[in-house]
Amino acid sequence: MLTPGELAAMRGTAEDALPGTAVISGGTFASDGGGGGSVAYLPFGTVSCRLAPVGGGETGTPGDRIADESTHIITLPAATSITEANRVTYDGKTYEVTLVRERGQWELTRRVEVKEAP
Repeated sequence: MLTPGELAAMRGTAEDALPGTAVISGGTFASDGGGGGSVAYLPFGTVSCRLAPVGGGETGTPGDRIADESTHIITLPAATSITEANRVTYDGKTYEVTLVRERGQWELTRRVEVKEAP
């Protein structure tokens, strides 16, 4: 059984391996007054991250994804607040979150499947 101190140390080490920075945005619906509207994404957090193609390497392996449309995996610090309703901007590109992988109580990092936003 890991102690809270051991878990915190392991999470700190894992976070040191996240060389990039991601901006997480949440969508807000704005009505057009005629029954329609649009969603505007507003940033609410900045975290360390790492982006890789599904399966790693140059092109990745599609079998490593859970959601069919996912093209990349973003690794974030443990317990980062993010859902499938969010978008992530990394290195000038915006990605839609397609799946947040559940990791359990000893989560060292949070892994999120994404695809490039249109």
